[in-house]
Amino acid sequence: MIQVMCMSEGFRTEDVIREKLPYPLRDLAELAYNYWWSWNRRATKLWEYIDPELWAEYKNPVKLLLEVPRARFKELINDDNFMNLHELVMDQFEHYMNPASTWFSTNYPKWDKPIVYLCMEYGISRSLPIYSGGLGILAGDHVKTASDLGLPFIAVGLLYKHGYFRQEIDKNGRQIEVFPDYRPEEMPLKPVLNGEGKPLLIEVPIEDRVVYARAFEVTVGRVKMYLLDTDVPENSPGDRSICDYLYNAEMDRRIKQEILLGIGGMRLLKSLGIEPGVVHLNEGHPAFANLQRMAWYMEEGLTFTEALSIVRGTTVFTTHTPVPAGHDRFPMEEVKKRLSGFLAGREELLELGREGDQLNMTLLAIRTSSYVNGVSKLHAEVSKRMWKDLWPGVPIDEIPIEGITNGIHTMTWVHNEIKKLFDRYLGRVWREHTNIEGIWYAVERIPDEELWATHLEAKRELVNLLRKKAIERNKRLGTNDPLPEIDENALIIGFARRFATYKRATLLFTDLERLKRILNNPERPVYLIFGGKAHPMDEAGKEFLRRVYEVSQMPGFKGKIFLVENYDMGTARLMVAGVDVWLNTPRRPMEASGTSGMKAGLNGVLNASIYDGWWVEGYNGKNGWVVGEETTEPETEEDDPKDAQSLYNLLEREIVPVYYSNRDRWVYMMKESIKSIAPLFSTHRMVKEYMDRFYSKAMSNYIWLTRENYQGAREIAAWKDRVTASWDKVKIEEVRVKEGNVLEVSLYLDGLNPEDVKVELYYGVSVNGQPVERPHIIELRHPKRLEGDRWLYTYEGSALRHFGEECWHYSVRVYPHHEKLPHRFLLGLVKWADLG
Repeated sequence: MIQVMCMSEGFRTEDVIREKLPYPLRDLAELAYNYWWSWNRRATKLWEYIDPELWAEYKNPVKLLLEVPRARFKELINDDNFMNLHELVMDQFEHYMNPASTWFSTNYPKWDKPIVYLCMEYGISRSLPIYSGGLGILAGDHVKTASDLGLPFIAVGLLYKHGYFRQEIDKNGRQIEVFPDYRPEEMPLKPVLNGEGKPLLIEVPIEDRVVYARAFEVTVGRVKMYLLDTDVPENSPGDRSICDYLYNAEMDRRIKQEILLGIGGMRLLKSLGIEPGVVHLNEGHPAFANLQRMAWYMEEGLTFTEALSIVRGTTVFTTHTPVPAGHDRFPMEEVKKRLSGFLAGREELLELGREGDQLNMTLLAIRTSSYVNGVSKLHAEVSKRMWKDLWPGVPIDEIPIEGITNGIHTMTWVHNEIKKLFDRYLGRVWREHTNIEGIWYAVERIPDEELWATHLEAKRELVNLLRKKAIERNKRLGTNDPLPEIDENALIIGFARRFATYKRATLLFTDLERLKRILNNPERPVYLIFGGKAHPMDEAGKEFLRRVYEVSQMPGFKGKIFLVENYDMGTARLMVAGVDVWLNTPRRPMEASGTSGMKAGLNGVLNASIYDGWWVEGYNGKNGWVVGEETTEPETEEDDPKDAQSLYNLLEREIVPVYYSNRDRWVYMMKESIKSIAPLFSTHRMVKEYMDRFYSKAMSNYIWLTRENYQGAREIAAWKDRVTASWDKVKIEEVRVKEGNVLEVSLYLDGLNPEDVKVELYYGVSVNGQPVERPHIIELRHPKRLEGDRWLYTYEGSALRHFGEECWHYSVRVYPHHEKLPHRFLLGLVKWADLG
C-alpha cells in the first residue's frame, strides 16, 4: 500500500501545521497543499490577510503557516471578516473538488484510464520554482486546465534542489545567477510513502548501478503531479546531485536527468499501481519513458514490433521549438553507457532515436508516437520541413505532424480588476466556458471609461513593482540610483521573455537617435520595460541583456528604459496587464508559438509583433499591429534592419499617435484584443482540442491493441512485419492513359493483398516543377488480378481532362493501409509513378 502523507520517516510539516492551527482553521492545511489557491483570488486574499508582509515575501502558504505565530491564529478566529472570508473560500474549494459533473465526465463517461503527462519543468506558481520559461509555464497551464475540465490527468516531473536560478543584474548590467537551496518541507508538496510509512524509493538503473529516487506529490486542483528527486542517503554524493539544477548544462547530468524523468517516472507510476491509457510527452526530454514501456511489454513476451505498436499507438508528442539547440542530442555511446544496466541486451530500443552516431531525443519521441504536433499552425508547417526525412516521398502537407496552438490558463493570467469587470458585464459563465467565443462579445458592454480606469490601476501596480525592485537592488548593491518615476497615463511598452538571440531584444536599439526622439517627446512620453533571463550558458543572450541595461543607463534613456530583475511568474502577472503594448520581435519562424502575448491580449494590452507563431492566427487587423511584413516567409539577419525600420514607423505613425490622440480607437482595440484572443487562445480550447483530436484516439487504440491479451497489437504487428518484408519489391510496373480518359495502373504486390495498400491518383497544378498546390486525390479501387501477384487498377473519369496540359501534373502512388493506423503515412512508406 502506498501512502502520500507527512509522517515519521518523511517530514512532518503538515502534522506540525495541523497541530498549530486552532480547530476551526485546521482545513487551511489541506488548502495550503492544493495549488487551487494559486488561481483563486479569494484564496490568495485569505493568505494575505493572515500576514501581508510574509505573504508578499513568500507567496507560499506552507511557509506562511509555519512562520506565523500561534497567537495570530487565535486572533483570526475572533475576526469576523477573516472567518467569513475563510468560510467562503473553503465552500468554493469544496465545490471545486467535488463537482456534480465536469466537462470530461459529461463528454467521456466511459473513460477509465489516466492520461499521463511528462515534462522537464512545470510553472505552477512562484512557490514551486521548477520552471525556467515558456515550456514550463505552458505545462503548468495544461495541468491546471486538465483539473478544471476534470480530466483523469497525472503529471510527472523532477524536483530541483536549486531550481533554475534567481537573476541579479550587477552594476555593469551583467547577469548573475543565484541558485537558492529550496527545502521541500517548506513547499506545498508531500513525500510519497510506502506501506511502512517510509519514503517510497524508486530504483532507476543507471550505468552499472541502481540510483534511488524519492517521490513527492503535488496537488493541483483535482490533478496529481509527481516529482522525482535523487537526494537520498542511499545514493552516492554524485547521484544525490542529479536533480540539483534544472537544465544542467553538463551532458552526464542531463542524460541522467532524462533517464530519471522517463524511465524513473514510469517506474514510479507502476509502483503506485497507475497504468496509463495515454502518455503525453511534452518535448523530447521524457522520451526514455517509451523505452521503459516497450521493455515491460517485451518482458511479457511481446515482440519488438508488438511492443512498439502499443506504445506508439498510445503516445502523444508535442514539439515546442524550431531552434536546433532545443532538441537534445547525445553521443550514442554515452547514452549506451548510462543505460547499460537498463538495456541488458535490448540495444535495439535505442535505434529508434539514432541520428548518425547520436541519440536524438526528438527523433526518439517522434518514432514512438502516433500523434505528433507543433504548438501553432505555422510551427506545425515548420516542423514538417524539419523532420521530413523521416517520411521520404511523403508530400509536406501530408506529413503526420499536426498543429494544436498553445493557450493560457485564463484564471491564472487575468488581472484581478479585469476579472471583476468580466464578472460584472459577461456574467461568471466565462470562468468555466472560456473557449466559447460568443460569451466574449459581451466585452462590448463594458463602458470605455471603466475599462480604461481598470487598465490604469493595473499600470499603477506595475509601476509600484518597478519601484520596489529598484529599492531592493539599490540595497543589495549599495547604490542610490533614482527610483522609476512613471506616470501611468504615459504610454508603456513591455518586452519580457527569455533572452535568446533570435528573439531580438535589441532590435529597438538599431537607431538610438530615432528611438531617443520617440521616447522623449515631452507631450507624448514613452517608456520601455524589459524583463527576462538568459540561459547560464548562453553568452550571446547575456550580451543582449547587458546591452539593454547599457542603453538604459545612457543619457536620454535613463528613466525611460527599465530592465526588471528576476522576471518570474509573479512579475509576469503584473507586467502582462500593466503595460499598454506588448512587443515581440523574433526572427521568423523561430517563435514556435509564444504565450506571453496571449496573456497580454486577455488583459486588453495590444500586441505589436512580428508575424510569427501564434500571432499568425491571432492577428485580425483590429487587435494590434504586425511588425514587418505580414508573411510567413523565413527571415535571416539581413532582415533585421528592415524590421527595425518597420517598428520605428509603427511607433511614430500608429502606436504613439493613436494612444495620445485617439483614446476611443485605443479602447476599441483593447476590447477587440480581449474578444478575439481570450476564447481562442485559452488552454480550455487547447486541452479540449488535445482531448478530441489526440487523447480520445490514443485511448481507443489502447483498448483495441490490448484487448484479449494484446490480440490487436499482435495483429497489427504481424501486418507491419509482412508489409515491410515485401515493400522493397512492391512496384508500380506500368501506368497508361488511354483514350476516353481511362487510366490503367499495373501493380506488383509481392504477396500482399490489395487490402494491404491504397492506390491513388494524385494530381494538380505544379508551377516550375514545384510540388503540386492543393492536390486532388482519388482512390483507385476494385483491382483485377492479373497473373501471380500483379494487379490492374483502372480509373475512368473527368479527373484526367487536364492530362497533358502545361502546369498540370499527374502521378499515381501506393502506400500501406490498415484501418487501425492513426495516419496513412505513419510507416513512412510510399511509392510513386508519374503519368506520361
